Amino acid sequence: MLSFNKVVLTLSGLCFAAGIVLSIPLPFEPRRQGHAEALPPPAPPTKAIEKAEPLAVQLESLFSNIAKEVKPTVVAIVARKAGEEAGEELSTPEKALRRSFGSGFLIDTRGFILTNHHLVEGAGALEVTLADGRSGPGRIVRSDSTSDIALVKIELGNLPAARLGDSDSLEAGQWILAIGHPFGLMQTVSAGIVGALGRSDLSLLRYENFIQTDATISPGSSGGPLVNLHGEVVGINTAIYSHLGKVNHGISFAVPINLARALAERWILGGNISRMGIATIHVDRDMADYYSLARPCGAFISYVEKRSPAAVGGLLPMDLVVEFGGRKVRDRHDLRLMIAEQVPGEPVLVGVLRAGGKKTFEVIPAESSASVEAPPVLEDPEAGGSSAFGITVTTLTRELASSIGIPPAKTGVAIIDVDPESVAWRKGIRPGDVILGVNTSKVEDISQLDEAMSSAGEVTMLKIVSRGYDERFFFIRRSDR
Repeated sequence: MLSFNKVVLTLSGLCFAAGIVLSIPLPFEPRRQGHAEALPPPAPPTKAIEKAEPLAVQLESLFSNIAKEVKPTVVAIVARKAGEEAGEELSTPEKALRRSFGSGFLIDTRGFILTNHHLVEGAGALEVTLADGRSGPGRIVRSDSTSDIALVKIELGNLPAARLGDSDSLEAGQWILAIGHPFGLMQTVSAGIVGALGRSDLSLLRYENFIQTDATISPGSSGGPLVNLHGEVVGINTAIYSHLGKVNHGISFAVPINLARALAERWILGGNISRMGIATIHVDRDMADYYSLARPCGAFISYVEKRSPAAVGGLLPMDLVVEFGGRKVRDRHDLRLMIAEQVPGEPVLVGVLRAGGKKTFEVIPAESSASVEAPPVLEDPEAGGSSAFGITVTTLTRELASSIGIPPAKTGVAIIDVDPESVAWRKGIRPGDVILGVNTSKVEDISQLDEAMSSAGEVTMLKIVSRGYDERFFFIRRSDR
């Protein structure tokens, strides 16, 4: 028992001594992971870490750099209109309010300037002032009212030129800058976004395919450049949306630069825009169903001029143009612009829907002798619907044709009454109109009309001639008759 106690005491003493020894740090103790005192102090940075700029500051810098690049190419244009007093002195704001003061931009170091037609129209003289303060007379090379584009030339040296972009690549929501001289306030920059593309049917121009923006445009800004964030001009600032012409609602419109560039290149070489010799009408929902389209698109040919490029190429009335040069045709305005941009004399493939199938024709557009192609102006049929067809007809005779102003040689079925509550009335069909055909069938009397109508599909196409020799097409849904 005594021996056992001695052993226990001896072991306890040894353990105590070992604890004391182990608590004293050795001079060669290795650094161990996780030991706070063993970690080296952080090394001082050799280069200060730059704080990242906020996105807003980056955008601010980008806008500023773009403005610095483009502003030297933007010019002020004073157009002295016919009837103005030769010695009449106007302040800059007065000139802007009279719409004789506007903007433009240099596109070539030789002195060619793009601007708006409405700015230089009827001008007896032009005065062009550059961003560097130099000024000189301007000469109108060519001007086109239907696209509101004009090309002006100045004879000055050492000129900058704006970079032109691709307006077809624009998308809604993209940032843009507008530069011009609103109310004579020189070299003004405003910012906005692309609100929409392909705006048409605004009754502003014959060729409408506007870029819509919310960048501020005012009198004096017209003709100035619309610029993307690459510093490229993508449009010509042209018009604003204003109720009754009194209030600017913050919506502006610009002509796409692709059309302006195509015209300018041709005008510089002494040429003009292309023409095909067709008239087209809007494709509505009924017409789209007639051609079995998922949605309204394309341009319906209502008229083909004799011996025109379209006629020579094989296009016919009632063709629905869906492709032009490999590009889809969105609507009739889209087609007009495609034709205008096409180089005269160069063949282009035109895809149409005809008789239930798609056909392709090679057409060689000709150079227009006028400023634009001018086929007969035809009003579009209005979209609508009714529960009854609502027309009363009789076979056309020579006497009846003479009394309603229709060429005596015409054969068809005359409409003598139209129910004002019917879809026919809402589509624009009136007494005195003559039905010449139903779908692809020619109609010469009532029996042929009845037969053609009985075999018609859900949507029926009527070919009608009106007083004044104006042939038109109407599409009426069967369920609406």
